[in-house]
Amino acid sequence: MQAGSEEAFTTLYRHYSPQLYLNILKLVRDPLLAEEMVQELFTRIWLKRENKGLKENFTGYMYRIGQRLVLDFFRKLKRDRRLQERWRSLAEAHYEPVEEMMQHRHSSAILQRAIEQLSPQQKKVYDLVKVEGCTYKKAAEIMGISPLTVKEYVTATNKSIRSYVLSHIDGTPGLLFCIALCAGVFK
Repeated sequence: MQAGSEEAFTTLYRHYSPQLYLNILKLVRDPLLAEEMVQELFTRIWLKRENKGLKENFTGYMYRIGQRLVLDFFRKLKRDRRLQERWRSLAEAHYEPVEEMMQHRHSSAILQRAIEQLSPQQKKVYDLVKVEGCTYKKAAEIMGISPLTVKEYVTATNKSIRSYVLSHIDGTPGLLFCIALCAGVFK
């Protein structure tokens, strides 16, 4: 083999590859991977066939190459797992706020459409009480109506918005988010 005889190489391959395959398979637990590693091992032997160590102790040399291949595999696997975990944590850290932001935009758009469908008086009460933070009494003074009428508008507005949101929201997370939004429409 050291002189370049492919026939000698094939003989060595047929003799040693089954045992190497079984040894590697016990470690990596993947038949295809074990087969690839045996192929890689014999490719390296062929490329280094003129090496002095190969002639002195072929079996030891061959098993050292196999051992290094397995160790390299596990090092790479460990590195890949760390990298995968790092990417997963980065994705989770950045995905959730994006998802929440998109859900918030969607829910806010539904809430805005719910407000747009209100009567002019209900919109005015909504703006005064929710947006500007006026009390019922202050809103009643501004609108020239009684505080009891403002309270009735608030109740009707709450029902109207809740009904609109519940009929236009899709999915449980969006539903929960909009219910929470609607619950806070009037305090």
